[in-house]
Amino acid sequence: MSKVVYKAFPLWDWEKEAAWLNEMSRQGWQLCRVGWCRYEFEQGEPGRWQYQLEMLQKNDPDYLAFLEDTGIQVVGRLFSWVYLRRENDGTPFELFSDTDSILRHMDRVLTVCYLLGGVNLFLGGIDMTQGFSFAWVNVALGAAICLGALPLALRRHKLAQRRKMQE
Repeated sequence: MSKVVYKAFPLWDWEKEAAWLNEMSRQGWQLCRVGWCRYEFEQGEPGRWQYQLEMLQKNDPDYLAFLEDTGIQVVGRLFSWVYLRRENDGTPFELFSDTDSILRHMDRVLTVCYLLGGVNLFLGGIDMTQGFSFAWVNVALGAAICLGALPLALRRHKLAQRRKMQE
């Protein structure tokens, strides 16, 4: 048996998305395909799999092969995001081994957020000068993306400061 769930998560909230996928797993729904705001699940053993997400900087077959060698499977891809799973062995499924790797991942996510937000703000500004009546949509979307990513930027800043103090 399978089911499809339509759900949206902002780019900067990948941890919440992974927590939701793990909760679905605990309920016996295992992710098998992912699309734009679309998740396809197959019914299976509750809690069998643990899920994580990572935004890749580039398509790196060596890195993905390394993950496969450690028992991590790629369930799906959506743009730069990879949806990963591994069998639940009772230990936390952590992708990042140190503070620097977490910071680099946060930087990748923030870069995409700021690019998308900036492009929308720019296009909205151009549309306003041309008198388009829906220019506010781009401006509002751009502002929402930039403001939505702000908590992630603050978390990143605190983590970087903590790392600096430990040096």
